[in-house]
Amino acid sequence: MRRIQQRGFTLIEVMVSVAIIAMISAMVWGSFSQTTKLKKKVEGLQDRTSQVRMAVSRMARELAMAYISDHEDPTVSDRRTFFDGRSHGPTDDVTFSYMGHVRLYKDAAESDTALVQYFVAPDPDDRRKSNLMRRETRRLQAVDPSQIPGETFVLCEDVVRFKLQYYDRMRKEWKDEWSTRNADGQQYLPWRIKITLIVRDERGVEVPYVTETHTMLTERIGWTPQ
Repeated sequence: MRRIQQRGFTLIEVMVSVAIIAMISAMVWGSFSQTTKLKKKVEGLQDRTSQVRMAVSRMARELAMAYISDHEDPTVSDRRTFFDGRSHGPTDDVTFSYMGHVRLYKDAAESDTALVQYFVAPDPDDRRKSNLMRRETRRLQAVDPSQIPGETFVLCEDVVRFKLQYYDRMRKEWKDEWSTRNADGQQYLPWRIKITLIVRDERGVEVPYVTETHTMLTERIGWTPQ
């Protein structure tokens, strides 16, 4: 009877096999790792883009609802309804009365009209960054725009530039500032408002977002807001 010789793997063959398996595993793991990083990066860019677009869309919608009223208390120096847009180099601010206030609680002592303010302020955690802020009162108040009370929150983070331009239909020109509070200022609202917001994305690249909105009521209205 012939004996069948059984031959096993040598140590070198086992080591080579293990090395090949390790190389393949490393390649597969590296591919998955790169895919995960790329996915997180894309999701971060999408979240950032969504945040900026929502901020620009909200500003355009609320600026379109701005209005000023003819019925003001002549004994009060500060009006309740006004539009005050100021330029401060790379960043602007604007305070205006509008008809879009939403009551969050039933029977709350609030009005459907209020004052809204957009401005840029340093980030409290990182002073090298600036954020676009939004502040809103619960009702109309005769107050200086620089002292406007109300709830404040971050509308958009890491803002590089925030500029507003106002189109004067009467004079057919764009202006960098617009105020109805001064005696010699405009007594009507701008017909169009251009919003330019430049932010840093997740890669640190400055990205501009530009849009325009039309005000629905450019002339003073003749009723008393409640």
